[in-house]
Amino acid sequence: MAETSGTQDAPIEDGALEATRAEQIRGILEQVREDVRLGHAHDEAALLRERLDDAGIAVSEDEFARFIER
Repeated sequence: MAETSGTQDAPIEDGALEATRAEQIRGILEQVREDVRLGHAHDEAALLRERLDDAGIAVSEDEFARFIER
């Protein structure tokens, strides 16, 4: 049996792997904003950068600034 890292390294939602880049970003933004709203995180920008990096989604600084402004 293969050894696992014990972490979730890929999406588990049905359809997550078929999502467009825009849909992936929208989902990440929703997760980050909810985490901040619930008090699970306090630095929205830092968490957003981390989640985008984890997902392998590169964004320009202009795009990133627009995401944070919303």
